Amino acid sequence: MSAALAAANAAKREVAETARKAWELGLVRGASGNVSARVGVGGGFFAITPMGRRCEGLTEEDIVVVDRGLEPVEGNAAPSSESLMHAAIYERRPDVGGIVHTHAAYSSAAAAAGVDIPPIVDEMAAALGGAVRVSEYAPPASEALAERVCAALGGRNAAIIRNHGAVAVGASPLLALDAAAMTERAAKIFVLASILGPVGRLPDDVVEAETAIFEMRKGLAGGG
Repeated sequence: MSAALAAANAAKREVAETARKAWELGLVRGASGNVSARVGVGGGFFAITPMGRRCEGLTEEDIVVVDRGLEPVEGNAAPSSESLMHAAIYERRPDVGGIVHTHAAYSSAAAAAGVDIPPIVDEMAAALGGAVRVSEYAPPASEALAERVCAALGGRNAAIIRNHGAVAVGASPLLALDAAAMTERAAKIFVLASILGPVGRLPDDVVEAETAIFEMRKGLAGGG
């Protein structure tokens, strides 16, 4: 087996496994959400869940590999309609090896309200890189959405997609799933705390220290 084929197969397995776990965690339902993995280092290929398919039963054979132009090079299904967003993130973030896009309830509530989720729990800044910013609105599956999500994401590991959902990234699809779960947990805490009264964010010096931990972990994961 060639190295390229082995890398593609490994990425497809990771995507299918992560998609199933995202379903088990309740982060995706029906055909909502999508998962991808960068194939190897460089080259511009990535494996992604197919359009219109439920995540719960996806297997390696269901996953599509696309090139820089989003043309399928392996797999018989059409790639996710949000492939443009995934491609844009991989282009701008060489440290990212996996992406998870969810429509989970509390993240989607923040998306509908158009509010950032500030650093409100200790592990949030270290895991996500600080506040989770909300992007400006753009139609689903559009180039504008891809650009605006990248702007909201910046160098952090999660962003809220206005009136849509959330996206999380990591060095691998499973690490991106961890970030997605943290994003949904932070969104839930934020929404529930907002009902009780004003939400207190972490002190600036704590956020700065935990963000430094985040940057160190990101550098180690990327080989920097």
